[in-house]
Amino acid sequence: MKPILFYSSLVLYLSAGIFYLLQLVFENPTPGKLAARLTFLAWLVQTVMLGIHFSKVGYPFLVDSSSSYAFSAWVTALVFLLLNLKYRFQVIGMVALPLISVFFLLSLFSSESYASHATTLTHSPWASIHIIFSFLALALFSLSFILAIIFIIEEFQLKYKVLPKIVLRLPSLQVVEQIHAKSLTVGFALLTGGIISGVAWAKSVTGVYFFEDARQLWAICAWLIYAFFLQARFAAGWRGRKGILLSILGFVVILFTFLGVQHS
Repeated sequence: MKPILFYSSLVLYLSAGIFYLLQLVFENPTPGKLAARLTFLAWLVQTVMLGIHFSKVGYPFLVDSSSSYAFSAWVTALVFLLLNLKYRFQVIGMVALPLISVFFLLSLFSSESYASHATTLTHSPWASIHIIFSFLALALFSLSFILAIIFIIEEFQLKYKVLPKIVLRLPSLQVVEQIHAKSLTVGFALLTGGIISGVAWAKSVTGVYFFEDARQLWAICAWLIYAFFLQARFAAGWRGRKGILLSILGFVVILFTFLGVQHS
């Protein structure tokens, strides 16, 4: 990836996060408007960067973790921009923008590559499909985690009648929970696609659908937790804190799967 474009987009994302913070501190809408523009500009720069990168490396895409995490940052920024456009989630930008920056740092320092395992891995038609689904799911689950934390903080402050300025600028608990559930539903569908395409990838390379791969097993564990969350919410009527805490557990497993587990 182009270093100039990479660092330019990172600096723009960090600057946007600072301006979102300044908006809250000084209760002035001007920094928030500037932050939204900087976020969009950073996303455009990163779009160009990824476009140039993918045109150079060709198929298969995202076979190294560096470009995969950069892709997750791009998706997270896009989803945040769309949410902010509809719901005016400017306060959440203080958390979303640092998260995007974390993805950039993971992209900068991560060196895992599927190509290092075997050349046949990356030649499978399922390779990029699996990786795209997986990192799209990671981006959605990360945003849902932010919403879950905001829900818990806002609920605590409302319950104990602690109403700082940040709560007055947040959407209602009902709106936060609804968007949280929708993002988890989409993330769950993407994770399902990632697991199915990963199984097909394993079959095309090893001849078996499942093999002793730690990341594959942990991904299935995360899928089961999120499946239980969705079943509990839509069938058993779980709302509020119980469902939120369960989704946080699922995110911890997902994070461990991506960051703490290597392919066998």
